[in-house]
Formats: sequence, structure tokens, C-alpha cells
Amino acid sequence: VPPSSIPQYPHPGLPPPAPSTATVSTTPAATFQAFSASTSANTPAPALAPVATRAIPTQQQIDEAWAEYTAPNGAKYYHNPLLKESTYIKPDALKKKETSTTVTSASTKRPWAEYTDPSTGKKYYSDGVTTTWEKPPEMDTAEDAAVASTDSSGDPPKPKKKKKSVVHESYANKDEAIAGFKGFLLAKGIQPSSKWNEVSKYLSSDSRWEAFSDMLSVGERRQALAEYQTKRANELKQQERQERIRAKEAFGQLLTDVLQTVSGFSAYHSRFSDVRATLAKDDRFHAVSEEETRENLFLEFCEELRKREERKKRNKKREAQEAFNAFLTEQQEAGKLTFASTWELFVGSLSSEERNDTRFLVTSHMTEADRQLYFADFVIELQAAEDDKRRRIRDARRRAEKAQRDAYRDLLRRLATEGRIRPYTKWRSIEDIVNLEDSYKAVVSQDPDTPREIFEEWVDAWDSTYHRERAVLTRLVNPPGRASISVRADTSLEDFTEQLLGAAEQAGGLDGDAKHIVDKSEPVSAARLYWEELITRAKHL
Repeated sequence: VPPSSIPQYPHPGLPPPAPSTATVSTTPAATFQAFSASTSANTPAPALAPVATRAIPTQQQIDEAWAEYTAPNGAKYYHNPLLKESTYIKPDALKKKETSTTVTSASTKRPWAEYTDPSTGKKYYSDGVTTTWEKPPEMDTAEDAAVASTDSSGDPPKPKKKKKSVVHESYANKDEAIAGFKGFLLAKGIQPSSKWNEVSKYLSSDSRWEAFSDMLSVGERRQALAEYQTKRANELKQQERQERIRAKEAFGQLLTDVLQTVSGFSAYHSRFSDVRATLAKDDRFHAVSEEETRENLFLEFCEELRKREERKKRNKKREAQEAFNAFLTEQQEAGKLTFASTWELFVGSLSSEERNDTRFLVTSHMTEADRQLYFADFVIELQAAEDDKRRRIRDARRRAEKAQRDAYRDLLRRLATEGRIRPYTKWRSIEDIVNLEDSYKAVVSQDPDTPREIFEEWVDAWDSTYHRERAVLTRLVNPPGRASISVRADTSLEDFTEQLLGAAEQAGGLDGDAKHIVDKSEPVSAARLYWEELITRAKHL
């Protein structure tokens, strides 16, 4: 008997009890006590039977023993005292029982009657199926008919012809009527497994059934019933899935609440059989009906506990390592630890107070091996940082030295432009000039021989270029088979270069080389150097 409804009494002729104003307990024991108390008020207590061997219950007794209850969290569950099983999924026996109750409930109805609650004196009303504190409208109709029947003639009143309801006055179209018919089926609690004949027989006594038949054909109503049952079946399946999920969640919460208090429980060693008896004392244990599912949930819970414990250990170990590294950093800043330090030398350099520092001590989260490993990693990082520092310094020094050498070469180019250096100039003749320059001093700081080496390398390269270009100019000045270019002491550089370009045009094939040599000015044009040679030679003639 569901605890949320009024129990059916074995003597329908007796007036039904008043609705209980107290909250009905949802536990199986309380329901049994409530049911026993209510039936004892209407039936005599049976005589005690002799003690006999307990008979094995039949399948019908087992099916009838299933009852619905409400857990403290509001979830519905089902219990069978004969099987000693509980589940969140409604058993098939209850579903069949509800269907048969729905179909036959109309036949058990009696005319509405008024009763008085002996404990409170309050009036209540019942038709054998439903009990309520409010006076039903049907009773007012019956009383009006009784008054009308007592007229002066004393003849009984003629029964009034029942007016037929008209559905199309309430629904705008057939689609709305079909939707209303489906709502009517839902309100009457029609189950997805009910047959058309069972539904029509059960609903035929309801005026709305006749009203819907005026607008909807049998085929349309059967189609609407099929659609309703398909949708309702899916809804019930979804409810069952949700109930299974809630059952697993409740079982998981049970494991969380209880297992931590069980003496000797270990997520690594305990088995489900070790704690089953303790868990079974809680209603949430019976929310999951399959034993295999309970054990699987227990194993998953233990696995999650182990993972959580491992994560906690890793976090503690990481925190210990970070604290130890912070201690090493402080010692490095104090000058007691460098990239060249060893573990033995480092430990020997610590004071007794530093050795007793909680960050340095061996604990369950940091062993002696861990300390030495962390120390080695820290020193390696110091060595890497030192190597990187040296590399950066070396690269910076290299870039600075290159810039100093480039500045010294710029000095040599300037002196060549000023005419103080020529391709044939020797180091001894220029040394006293350049050693006064800052760029020379910077290069000397790198190496004393570097200024001379750079000068000789630079002059040799210039001299080689000049001799190649001078050979071309010589062919233009003294062309074979043609008159030579005459250079006197007063010949200007412009006149000389003009004559060179003219001779190149006449020679053919040398005009491009001649123009390149004449226009080149880095550091000094070969045409200018050759012109200076010819002018010097002309002055000595």
C-alpha cells in the first residue's frame, strides 16, 4: 500500500476513515504500523495461529508485497519485504497493478456520502474511492434533485435527460481537440501498456469521453492514444534513467558519509564484502537494487579515493621541493652556494640553526635522496645560468671588439682620402700618425699587434686592386698603334680622366672598365693614384 494514499479497507460497507491531517511516514516500518493500526480499527484481531514452518511465498504474494515509499531526499523508491529488496525503478508488478486499478476503479465507486471525524468532529466526504474535506459538487446536485422530488403530488421525479457535452465549443479546431484528448488521457493516468478496449471501457463513464467522441472519430482517438502512449513511454523511460542516476548519486553519497567512519577501511585493501553489512543499514544502500552495480560503484569510489590520495601526496611533495629550493636560493644569495658547490661542502657550511630549518629537514614528503636530487638540479641550473652569463659576456665583448676594429678601418680610409696613406705606404711611416687616434688605442687594448695587422691587410688588398686597375689605365695611356696620352706637370685630374674616357671609346671594349675606374672613389680612385704617379714623373723630367 503506498504510504502517500489512504489504505483500502476490507469492509466497503463501513464508512471510510477521515483523511489524515498528519504527515504520513515514508519508511517501510512506519507504513506497516500505520496500515496495521488502521485495519485493526475496522476488523477484529485474528486469533493466533500455531507456530509452523514458514511457507515459501507464491509469485502472486511477492507481486502484491511491492509498495512505494518516499526517501528523505524526496525520491520515490519501492520495497518488497518478502524479497527484502528495494529499488528506485518501479517493478512491473506495480505497473500492472496500477493499470488494473485504473480500469476497475470506476466500478468500485459508490454515491458520495457525508461522514464525521470522531476525533475532530469535522465533516468529510467519500465515494469509496476518493475521500476529501471539501463537499463534492455531485452531492449538491443530488440534494437539489431530492428536494425537487418532494412536490405536492408526492410522485417521484422523472429522471432528467443527460445533456451531451459539445467539445467543439471548447476547442477551436481538431488539432486542439486532439491535444486536449491527450491531456485527458494523462489526467486519467492511462499507462503506455494499456489496450484500446481497456481504455475505452475505463473512460466511457466519464462525460468527457463522450464529448470527445463527438468531434474525434475512433481512428483519430486511437491514433492520439498511440501517440500519447509513445510519448508517455519515453517520458517514463527518462524518469527511470533519472531515478537510476539519483540512486547512484545517493549511493555515492552514502559511501562518502559512511566509509570514512568504518574502522579499518582502506581504499587500497578493503573489499566490498568487508563493508556491505555496515552500508546495508542505510536506506540509500537499497536504492541500487543490483548487487553487481553496488560493488562496481564501491570499486569506482575506492579508485577515486586512491587517485585523490596520490594527488595529495604529489602536492605535498611539490610543496616540500619548492620550500627546499627557496631555502637554497637564500643560501645562494648569502654566498654559501654557487654553481661549483658540492652537497658535502654545502651541508658543512650550514649552521646548526640552518640545518634545523623545517624546509631543510627530512620529512615523509622529502627523503634524503630527494634532498640531494633537488640540490643537484639546483646546482645544474646555477651552472647553466653561469654558462649563459659567460656566453652573453663573450658575445658582447666580441661585438664591441668588432665595432672597434671597424672604427679603426674607417680611420685608415679617412687618412687615405686625405692623401696620407697610399697602397704602397709602409706601417713604420704611418704608425706615429695613427697611434694618436682613439680608435687605434681601442684596438691596441685588444692586442698590441692588431693595429699593424689590420693596416697591412687593408693596404695589401687596396694595392692588389690598384695594380689590376692600373694595368687597364696603362693600356689607355699608351695604346698600341695609337698616340699616347700626354701628361704634363700642369695637367689637371679632370683633363686626364677626360682623355682616359676618350681613349677607351676609341679602343672599344674598355669604355665600361674605364668609366668604372674613373667613378670609383673607395678609398681613392685608381685614376687619381695613376694621375699622381704621372704628374710626379713629369715634374722630375
